[in-house]
Amino acid sequence: MAMPWGMALWMANMVWVALVGWVSSCLTVADELASSLRTGDIGPFHVG
Repeated sequence: MAMPWGMALWMANMVWVALVGWVSSCLTVADELASSLRTGDIGPFHVG
């Protein structure tokens, strides 16, 4: 059974929003990590 176009577009929009949020979160964490490595707040072998 086919689903209506409106529902298909709504589902596609929800998936897109979820993916954009996930990618944005990953990039934010990577940016913070890179900044900390550059400034020396953390090192590659940070213990404790």
